[in-house]
Amino acid sequence: MDFKDIVYEQTAGVAVVAYNRPERMNAWNARMGDEARTAILDAENDPKVRAIILTGSGRAFCAGADMQALNSIAAGNEEIPEHRPASSRASAANPNYQGRFSWMLGLKKPVICAINGPAVGMGFAITLYCDFRVAAQSARMGLIFPRRGLAIEFGSSWMLPRIVGLTNAMDLAMTGRLIDANEAQRLGLVSRVVPDGELMTAARALAEDLATQCTPLGLSHIKRLVYGHLFTDLATALREDDEATAEMLRSEDFREGIRAFQEKRAAKFTGR
Repeated sequence: MDFKDIVYEQTAGVAVVAYNRPERMNAWNARMGDEARTAILDAENDPKVRAIILTGSGRAFCAGADMQALNSIAAGNEEIPEHRPASSRASAANPNYQGRFSWMLGLKKPVICAINGPAVGMGFAITLYCDFRVAAQSARMGLIFPRRGLAIEFGSSWMLPRIVGLTNAMDLAMTGRLIDANEAQRLGLVSRVVPDGELMTAARALAEDLATQCTPLGLSHIKRLVYGHLFTDLATALREDDEATAEMLRSEDFREGIRAFQEKRAAKFTGR
């Protein structure tokens, strides 16, 4: 696919996917969504990539759905777009990972959301499906749906309470208010807030740390187990954690991690 509405770059084991409709504050349309999904799945399948950063070009992360499309739907001139599940091994095996954005939970590689500006409505929902959320000081975010004559969408009703707790989730969902980066951090919605000019430096430092200091095999198990166990019971989690530990103990990455510690050097993990 030739990318028009995103920018894709890959260096030093880190892929960066940037929404690129800055003149529309990266408002969501079908093409941008398809391109972002294609690029992220390309990074997932690229053995040279070990971490993915998702961000926006210009002064916004994503200002929600494109208002032109919403106006057409409200006027009855356009049908509600049909969702097409993303194609990945995890989404094929687990219906929980077949949503418009929930497919990102099934990726093996860590996804860092660098929130560079407004993340509103659909743009806010996207952030919930990333493994890390790092925000610029000037970022603003919120569901805003009830203030646009809507309710709550894209699985935010399931994801948000698990990230910020039920009370905070009901506050954000029912008021539709925007919050700043500092409040987002207090709520546990974002893990780090950095000055605006340092956002991508901070996001890349985190990505490179994951890419160079952590076993990719272990990270893939962590994602699979943590997200998968949101749908299961403790007994299953205990058993599956033990199975993953047994596999890791047989891995080359485990042997390399022990050697590196004993030799007081950085580990060179291969994912095997």
